[in-house]
Amino acid sequence: MKLKIVIIALGLSIAGIPGKAQKIHYTGKWKNEHHPEIGYWFISPSMLVGNRPERYLDSVADNSLYTLLFLSAREGADFYDFGKMHDIFRRIVAEGHRRGLKIGLQLWGDVKNVPLKVAERMIVEQEVQLNDAGDADYTARARYIRFPDRLLKTGLFRVYAFRKTADGFYDPATLRDITDRCEAHSPDKTTVEVRVRGGASVKGLTACIMTEEYCSQSSNFGQDEIHRFTKAMQIYGDIPFDGFALDEYGNKFVARQQELNGEPFRGRWYSPAMDSAFRRSTGASLVKTLFDGRYAPAGKPEVRMRAINVYMDFMRRGALRVETAVYKKSREIFGPSIFNGIHDTYHNSLVNDEIWANGIAWWEVPRAYGQTDEKTSLPVQMGVAMAHPMNAMYNQYYDAVIPRVINKALMDLRYGVRTHYHALNDKRPNRSDLEDPEAVAGIDKVENCARLLNKLNPRLPDVRLLVIFGREALSNWYPNVADRGVYDINDKLGIEEKVKDIWNAGYLNALVPSDLIASGKLTLGGDGRPVLNGHRFDAVLYLYPQYARDEELKFLEAYVRRGGKLMLEGGATHDFMGKDISARFGALRRKATVAGYSLDRMGELGLHRNDLTDGCRTEDGTYVFTDTVSLNHGSQAGFKFTVNGHVFSGRYRGLVALSPVSSGGVLRLAAAGLTELRRDGEMILQFAQPTDVFVDRRAASMIIRDATGKIRPVVDRL
Repeated sequence: MKLKIVIIALGLSIAGIPGKAQKIHYTGKWKNEHHPEIGYWFISPSMLVGNRPERYLDSVADNSLYTLLFLSAREGADFYDFGKMHDIFRRIVAEGHRRGLKIGLQLWGDVKNVPLKVAERMIVEQEVQLNDAGDADYTARARYIRFPDRLLKTGLFRVYAFRKTADGFYDPATLRDITDRCEAHSPDKTTVEVRVRGGASVKGLTACIMTEEYCSQSSNFGQDEIHRFTKAMQIYGDIPFDGFALDEYGNKFVARQQELNGEPFRGRWYSPAMDSAFRRSTGASLVKTLFDGRYAPAGKPEVRMRAINVYMDFMRRGALRVETAVYKKSREIFGPSIFNGIHDTYHNSLVNDEIWANGIAWWEVPRAYGQTDEKTSLPVQMGVAMAHPMNAMYNQYYDAVIPRVINKALMDLRYGVRTHYHALNDKRPNRSDLEDPEAVAGIDKVENCARLLNKLNPRLPDVRLLVIFGREALSNWYPNVADRGVYDINDKLGIEEKVKDIWNAGYLNALVPSDLIASGKLTLGGDGRPVLNGHRFDAVLYLYPQYARDEELKFLEAYVRRGGKLMLEGGATHDFMGKDISARFGALRRKATVAGYSLDRMGELGLHRNDLTDGCRTEDGTYVFTDTVSLNHGSQAGFKFTVNGHVFSGRYRGLVALSPVSSGGVLRLAAAGLTELRRDGEMILQFAQPTDVFVDRRAASMIIRDATGKIRPVVDRL
């Protein structure tokens, strides 16, 4: 689009350059820059009727502001039917590019053709008492697999016999693996009948019978999943896709809480590929580690502590391993500039089945952008965003009510979060129809604001408080049975509740897991401040250091030694390997600025509340404000903030972002529906009607959204 240019020779100072004239340009629509506007697009068999699905792109291109559409198979569409889909994808991508749209491909894992030998297995234990002949009979029925059709088989895994000395403890001299003395029969895929014929040597002992439930998903410690995704990418590699994604990748078939019928989940993942990888990584037996995670030799609880820590840490690497391999392959095949996605959050919580699905690897999954979904809290989103390279992040979102989608998408812009809309043609219950004209119009208004923010392109919010939660403490409840949660982790810590309370009290914060320290992603800078991917923090709240690794303890010790402000919540009696660290931790706790979690004592960490109404300051000093009422009703909202004694205020509709300079000038401005901007009460920019405007004083440029080229400022003293 050609821009009309009007030169106004005001002879004013522009960001410290005196006498340079400001140019006014006009545009009918903001061009999107820096960060894509993303929509999810379901491809169903009905769309393929007539063999011209690309025709559906017309309505998207004509009516919406999306710049990148991800294709996802739904309702039986098969993206692995290469003979059929290759030409369809080629035409969709070509038509998308012709219409100015980028197209991404999203693939699901295989759940239909999984051989038993590579399948994930759920290990479940049951104690039985052996009689005087060392015999017992036991019938196990499958549980914990979410979908009945995802269960392939139930079988016998291992049987150990021992003399119990207490609940969870045994006499090590009596421990025997008696699997070879057992018979197993599976009359159907949900049942295994076990006959233990241990003999007189184990008479009267306790037997731990470990069964295995084969799940219709390939082990993420093997190569099958990686090969499947790679093969598909290679076949489609001649199509110039602009994005590639795995969506919620992981072991997603653990029963949800409402499906457990009041029974807690007590299974654990296993596969032969995982066993081999575990032995290579740790030098230990995964089978024995599984047993040690349930029982310890008498008087040695540290054996069970260590086994749980080591198992949980290793188990969570499986999904991340596949994500990492596929990320690298996608960039090799489609090019390094491809957009990788999508989020790997599953049910968006630290304390539900998420840890068994993907290991809660939100901060570590390889992406240029941090990505989450649904109602993931802002402290989590800030941590995920800051653990990734880009100065923005994406939250994939849907809701049954379209105004809630619009309101959340706009509010999230305030904190640098863009919305990945789910999904353009999702007609299921509890979803909004994003093809409805009302939805299109509302989303377009939000995305117009997003384009203004993208054009200014500020950094992420100026977050000064880093909250680190002990992943080890979350993953291991032992030996405090009262802390053993529904999903066999410590769900009593209230980590997310605390960071949300802190945020709501006005203290912006970013939540990250402790293992980012061990991986070297989170370090201390030369000034002693924590540094995460270039983001620096003034204070640390460390939640629950129980079972901390040595690297994490050294991080905290170095931090307080160098004068760091630390609030430390929770105790630590043992480290990751089960070693007693009571004395070491006691010395650390005494040096903390605040011992124990206290919302009222945040000020002692040198922190200040964010007192901006509907606003947020970014790391580069930009102030971003959003207001949903004005956007939805066409009214005006006000904003106000102070920089170096200069008070800026104004009236806008939807979003305003302003980058001031220390002298009181305006460096850059992006505003929707602006009518006025004041500095110290003096009007410095005014329009007679609400106007979308972008100002860059470095380039002596003002761009006004007005196809007629007639709107001019009433006052321009920028």
